[in-house]
This record gives sequence, C-alpha cells and structure tokens, in this order.
Amino acid sequence: MVEKPAQMTVPKFRDGCSLTKGVEVRDLLKVRKEAVLYVQPCVSERGKLMADVELKREEAGAQLLDPITLCSLLEIHRRRFSELKCSPSVGVAKLKWKGREVSIFKNGKLKIQRALDKGEILRVANSVARLIWGAVICDVCGEPTINCASGRCGKCIAEEKAAAVRFEELPNAALLVEGHSNLRKAVEASEHGFLEEFERALRIARYLALFFTIEAPGKDDAALGLVLLGEAERVENVHRFKI
Repeated sequence: MVEKPAQMTVPKFRDGCSLTKGVEVRDLLKVRKEAVLYVQPCVSERGKLMADVELKREEAGAQLLDPITLCSLLEIHRRRFSELKCSPSVGVAKLKWKGREVSIFKNGKLKIQRALDKGEILRVANSVARLIWGAVICDVCGEPTINCASGRCGKCIAEEKAAAVRFEELPNAALLVEGHSNLRKAVEASEHGFLEEFERALRIARYLALFFTIEAPGKDDAALGLVLLGEAERVENVHRFKI
C-alpha cells in the first residue's frame, strides 16, 4: 500500500517565468480592459453571450501557445468535454465544456460561445486559461511552461532553496495527495515491469494535477498542480525505459 504524502517540495521560479506570471484573466483585465470583448449574438441565440478573450500580454510574441503541448493538455482532460478537436499542425482547438463552446488559438485568443452572462464568460475563460497554462511559451526560456515546471528547460528554476508545502494548508488538497500517491504507484509499477499499471497511475496523476490547477482559488496554489504535472513528465521520462 502506497503511503499518502503529507507535503510536496516546490522550487522557486524566476520572476519572468510563466509559472510566476500566471494566466489569470482577471489580472489581464486590470492591465487591459480590451482583453475581453463581449459580443451579443444574433436573434436565434437570444439570451446567450459570446466573447473574444486575448490571453497574450502586450509584450509577448506573436505565438503564445505551443500547439503540441496544447493538444496534449486537452487530451489529459478529455473526459470533462462532450466534444474535443485539436490540431497541433494548425494550432487550433475546439471543445464543448459544460454546454459552452470554446475555440483556442495558438496566438492566445479564446472564443467562448453560448455563455449565459459576463460572469460566466470570465469563469469559463479563467478555467480554460488555467487548463492550457502549461502550453504557454515562457518569456525566460522560450519553452512551454510545463517544461519550466518539470525543470526540463534548465533556466527557470531560481537558485533559492526549494520550499516544502504542506497539503493540509491547501484547499482541494485531496487532489494533490492522490496525484502524488499515483506518481509513487507509477514508480513502483515500473520497478516491477508492470506497464499497464504504470501508464494508468501516470494518467490519473496527470488528470488530478490539471484538475487541481483549474480548481485552485489563486494563481500561486494553481501553480502547484503544474509542478505535479511536471513531476509526472519527469517520472515518465526516467522510469518508462525500465519496463
């Protein structure tokens, strides 16, 4: 039986790293009110609202998202969508989530359709932004944020000592606890050559990590989910060859 972890170790990331900046839509609106453009649809869609959301900060390059990572992250969360299409070559994804239609473009634009009101637009936009955060190209290293979280980029982890975060201090901590438990199960499965159990445990850990990132009340807590997701990437890269 795998023992439940009580804490996780979190590295300090550089100030300019995407993990430090975050992708909170409400933060973007404080800087640029035009980051969200509301559109009233035609008569046949009366009572519904559309919006174009610009996640890209003014100083960012033309492309905000890494298309391959974008599709990979959405695939992790596929079970939550009634429909999902994602093209790495085109850099566009379309999905239906809780009755809302969402299009995601590699330049950082979101199109949200069939929302009830402005409040729901912001909630959906922030959830989607958190969901695809790992695909945002970091200004420090030029790689997807998930590579910052795993340490793979080699540039974004600061020299300061890593901090220990106790799960009991976090909201929705059960998601992280189960996520880390499944990472340990994946490591044990690899040591015994159990490929199916290894892949299943990794799949669960990734889903829980991303779920926590979406549901966390604040940016700093949400980043812990990406750190767990990055750890899952590291576990797969290190242990898959053992099976």
